[in-house]
Amino acid sequence: MAKMQSIYGFTELEKQLSSLSQGSIEIGKKAVRRGAGILADHVRANLRKNLAGSEYSTGDLEESLGVTPAGVDRNGVINAKVGFDGYDRKGVPNQLKARAMESGTSRQRKRPFIRPAVNKAKQKVEKAMAETIDEEISKIVKE
Repeated sequence: MAKMQSIYGFTELEKQLSSLSQGSIEIGKKAVRRGAGILADHVRANLRKNLAGSEYSTGDLEESLGVTPAGVDRNGVINAKVGFDGYDRKGVPNQLKARAMESGTSRQRKRPFIRPAVNKAKQKVEKAMAETIDEEISKIVKE
């Protein structure tokens, strides 16, 4: 025969899980923003190294590097983009200049700065994002 027994504490757990699910998108956005910022810093540092000593560098490419706000796409994936925006002083798209520098052209040797930055920063970005998620979850659970 089944026996009914009172169990206490589930209402508190239920409240914590409910508040955690309501804030999950914001927690994800915070983590992605932090990770994208770290990646952008690494890309910027590599770009400076590649352009150091260049007589043709105007600084337009570095200034155009930015991070989009974190958002949720149709599939529910939270993401932000690190990239180049705008045009330089001569009207050349900065994305085109970055691509030519990264991959090379028929007249210019390739000087990759994005891929090495991504490879170098990957573990730091993942760790920072995990820390942010853990911090935010612990704030909610403690409430």
